[in-house]
Amino acid sequence: MDSLILEISTRGLHRYEPIDDEVTTLGRALDNDIILSDPTVAPHHLKIIRHQDGRLELINLAVVNPTRVGTRPIDTRELTRLPVDIEVGRVQPQLLARDNPVAETRPLAGNGRRGHLFGHPYWAILLALTCICVDALDFYLNSYNSFKWSDLLKYLLRETVLTIGAFVLALSILERLLVNRWEMKQMLTSVSLVYLMFAGASVIVVGLDYLLSASWPSTLFHFGWYLAIIPAAIAIYLIHISHIKRERSIVLALLIASPIAVPSILQSPELQALLDNFSSSASYHNRLSHLNWHLHDSVSIDRFIEQAKELEPGEIAD
Repeated sequence: MDSLILEISTRGLHRYEPIDDEVTTLGRALDNDIILSDPTVAPHHLKIIRHQDGRLELINLAVVNPTRVGTRPIDTRELTRLPVDIEVGRVQPQLLARDNPVAETRPLAGNGRRGHLFGHPYWAILLALTCICVDALDFYLNSYNSFKWSDLLKYLLRETVLTIGAFVLALSILERLLVNRWEMKQMLTSVSLVYLMFAGASVIVVGLDYLLSASWPSTLFHFGWYLAIIPAAIAIYLIHISHIKRERSIVLALLIASPIAVPSILQSPELQALLDNFSSSASYHNRLSHLNWHLHDSVSIDRFIEQAKELEPGEIAD
């Protein structure tokens, strides 16, 4: 008889145990053939019997948290096909044949090339320094009255370094919990790229607000950034760097992005502008653009005085 494989799901790397003997026992006690240390597993939980005629039989040994095949508890069950999902307490192993196909190999981040964007730590450091330089330039351009190096340093530490560091730390901890490993240089590279993308897009959106004499470009960008772009960036990272399944990555991305998106949107001035008629910008601001088709042709002061003289008392000029 060909030997079987018991696949035990764990975080990151799965555990595989060969089933070669005629009788194999699973449980928490140390005299079992396969030891499962989970507290929901009985000391002697399951017996797997391989008969000489090729039949495969499962016998439940547990009173508390009995063995399940699929979703149904069993006393004894003869298996007719593989693979089969088993529940032993909250451990969910899968019984497989030796020739069971495996998923194709996923490439390393950067395909193993040190010169690739995700393949070497100097790219992560360079991108993080670029973020600091971009924010320093923005601070300098917006220093209308005076410029102090101490204020610049405080701004960069408070806004840039703290923001990037907090995202990298939080997402790295989540990655450790999900796949039981660290990908620090890939994480720093990804966070820095998203940060630079936000800085560049913000400049473009401000220009669109001015050219179109409207606030809807910045409103759409603000909502779209938190509701779509950030979850998409997290999902892409989980799929291509952490190699988590696509469907699970999308769900995890939405869950991870929600604590960021919800308070940011609720406290945003864009949402407040949609909920009431108050606008933080002066009314004439919406008429500054030369692309505003609502503007009338301007007239000179002399022409305006001539038109005023032609009016009858109480009449208003067009």
